[in-house]
Amino acid sequence: MASTLSTAPVLATLGLLAAACGGSPVRPPEPKPLPTSIAIVGATLWDGTGRAPVPNAVTLVRGDRILCAGAAGECPVPRNARILQAKGQYLIPGLIDSHVHLLFLTRGSAGEVLGRDLRDLLAQGVTTVRDMGTDPAALLARVRALQASPRVYAMQLVAGRRFFFNGYQATHTARGTIYRQPPAIAMQQLGWRPLQFDPGDDPEAIVAQAREAGAMGLKLYAQLDSVSVRLLTEAAHRAGMPVWGHAWVQPASVMEQARAGQDGVVHAAGLAGEMFTVEDRDTLVRDGDLQTATAEVATVGAAHDPRILAALDTLARRGVTFEPTLDAVRHSVASYNAKLRHIPSIQEEYVRSASRFGMEVAREAVKRGVRISAGSDHISYGAVADRATLFGELQLLVDSLDMSPTAALLAATRDAARAIGGDPGRQIGTIQKGRYADLVLLSRNPLESIGNLEQVELVMIGGRIWRPGQLRSGIAMR
Repeated sequence: MASTLSTAPVLATLGLLAAACGGSPVRPPEPKPLPTSIAIVGATLWDGTGRAPVPNAVTLVRGDRILCAGAAGECPVPRNARILQAKGQYLIPGLIDSHVHLLFLTRGSAGEVLGRDLRDLLAQGVTTVRDMGTDPAALLARVRALQASPRVYAMQLVAGRRFFFNGYQATHTARGTIYRQPPAIAMQQLGWRPLQFDPGDDPEAIVAQAREAGAMGLKLYAQLDSVSVRLLTEAAHRAGMPVWGHAWVQPASVMEQARAGQDGVVHAAGLAGEMFTVEDRDTLVRDGDLQTATAEVATVGAAHDPRILAALDTLARRGVTFEPTLDAVRHSVASYNAKLRHIPSIQEEYVRSASRFGMEVAREAVKRGVRISAGSDHISYGAVADRATLFGELQLLVDSLDMSPTAALLAATRDAARAIGGDPGRQIGTIQKGRYADLVLLSRNPLESIGNLEQVELVMIGGRIWRPGQLRSGIAMR
């Protein structure tokens, strides 16, 4: 029969021996004190779950997690809690931008641009971003060295052979003939690291490389046929990784990507590919070819083409998430409008066509019940005024797509978390017990006007509180 022995006599004896030898008595280890709770009291709570706002709410945080969120009677405030009075203010989940590009190297260095951009995003209430094209290992190593940053999740770019090896192509423009290098070379010069996948390659090896680099999913970029898309998607899903892709990935169309089981598609203008045959899509190897073809067919009327509507219906039926990335295109149009000297170009024709067509496609997507994630296509490079923002994307969802402020907020919280997917997506996006304490306190009601998202009082990420002024002033720099 097993016996149980008490440790108390042993500890007492050791204590006496130590005292006799002039040492300190041996004591059992002290239990670690629980972290102090933070109680945000009095705010109107919009938790992102779909339930109605809760006035005069209490939200309890302990460590980096939410302990309780609800009406005052649901969440008793611990006696030793630190209390933040928030009467008259509005508490929402931390915002998520599910489509950014962060790593841009100059002579191998990101300088201070990356850290400054991430602090500014956090000051805006953006507590999570998903980088949709980069070198995951290099980016994540840089982010870990920062004191203040949103959560950053990285996707691994994958493309077909012709993206890497298509020779130096001549493109005729108003300024003369320009010789373009393969797109992969331009990416590598920025510090990005796309992986090459050819027919016959092992998709499991691509997934393994992506995971080793720290990526949480795959982003299919270009020059991949429908068979390649299916193989990569199946391999990633077996590893528990989501798969997203450009709409379209030349030659695979959005319809083919959705049927292959892909989780999401990006860029509304890409649905122009539905109007080409498989054979025609396979000939559009160069960027210039793609831009010319899109400019020719992408009209407002074409957004109602039965082939495009069928693709959108397939996205809705299969639960594939759609990121229109409207604000980035709007910025491109504004850049052309601001030019003092106008020189016509195929690039401008493409941008203007993509803007009008993409907006109408996005309207149809909303009408047909496609799940929208508010990815902005923000970049941490160039003039700040020229960068797409999550605020800009949400404003367009409300003003141009006729989404309600509540629906737009869901696209940047709960639905964006679902878009990110995997274990990370289950920890963010709503204010619920056990999830990360990523919160934004606003002085005005964002459900009345989406523009009120700019009225940030404080941001909490993982239980740590930041004021926008701290982040923008550089106090948060390491």
